[in-house]
Amino acid sequence: MNFLLINAYSTKNRGDAGIVVAMIYLIREVYPDAKIKVMSSYWEENKEFYNRYKVESVPAIWTLNPNYSTIGRYLSGIKKFFKSLLFPNKIEEYKNADVVISVGGGYLYSSRKGPLGVGLINALFHIWLGKRMKKKTLAFPQSVGPINYFFDKIVTRLVLKEVDSFISRESITTELLKKMNIKSNLKQIPDIGFTLPKKVLKSRDVSFDKGSVKVGLTLLDWRFAKKNSTSEDIDLYLSKVAYACEKIYSQIPNVHFYIFPQVTVGEGDSDMTVSKRLEDILGSKSTVINLDLIENCPEYLVDIYGRMDMFIGSRMHSTIFALAGGTPTIALAYQYKTMGTFKEIGLDNYVLNVEDFDQEDLSVMMSKIITNGYPLDDVEKNILHIKRNLINEINSI
Repeated sequence: MNFLLINAYSTKNRGDAGIVVAMIYLIREVYPDAKIKVMSSYWEENKEFYNRYKVESVPAIWTLNPNYSTIGRYLSGIKKFFKSLLFPNKIEEYKNADVVISVGGGYLYSSRKGPLGVGLINALFHIWLGKRMKKKTLAFPQSVGPINYFFDKIVTRLVLKEVDSFISRESITTELLKKMNIKSNLKQIPDIGFTLPKKVLKSRDVSFDKGSVKVGLTLLDWRFAKKNSTSEDIDLYLSKVAYACEKIYSQIPNVHFYIFPQVTVGEGDSDMTVSKRLEDILGSKSTVINLDLIENCPEYLVDIYGRMDMFIGSRMHSTIFALAGGTPTIALAYQYKTMGTFKEIGLDNYVLNVEDFDQEDLSVMMSKIITNGYPLDDVEKNILHIKRNLINEINSI
């Protein structure tokens, strides 16, 4: 069985890489001899990473070249669209695939700049192409939206109605798609990242103070997701996180805060700057763990985050990997996908809105975890249920 996984991102976004790796594990659990290709605009830099999983990294049909202007990217897409209409049999990667799966994630949303954003149209094009080539085409657990513009809604509905199965990963997306009259092929299963297995990282690669209470954090500059947000908003966000950390430190003097920059794709998409800023505020009570110095293996994150006694995550997949590792976790949600995901697994009392959360609420939530515990048994049961449902989906291919 030949699988083509489309709409993958850079493996330097460890959350997105973890989604794809979790898919690889589940596919091979059902089809041990499956041949898998992962298609991405970042295919060249992803090659070495996917080679370790015996998976081929291949270029997107419509590559979003960072050296092109926005107009240049659209023109490139128009050429690829007409080529696909006129000469579909020349598109080898799709032609040779038995199944096309759009990888899990949250990339189907309207651009802040206006309708028909290049990122949304690019992702929908690659999904459309699967059906154009008469291939079984699925979308693994996704968040969709916000879809803010009329033409975005039209194009999204036209493409997604035709896929064989579209899996929403939370109820907000499910309701949005139902309102767009996407119903007959719609299912709901939480994020596939919960199924990512743990791989133990050797202690010499990273070490933590054995005598301390370890609190892990991920941070991000979330202005890309919030229209009209400013640098002052990020300053306030960092100050509120720092306040909650300081308050916990006043209660537990042997606490240490480990900050993990999970995404380091490049300028404009890196968590390193905000991570360093929080480290500067907290001083000797905190340490930034540079994940670039560790082999990029998402399974290691399940282990590393699982070593924490508590985890505060602004990157959604950091919270998912921490929960998969058995760590009590609080999410600071910058998009509704996180709110919805935590609700799906019964943890809606452990998520706050990153834009306007109250620092006292975060502090109280952290204190309650220390004193009252956390429903980890329920989380474990939910993860097993998620895996069973996804295995059933793969079995039905």
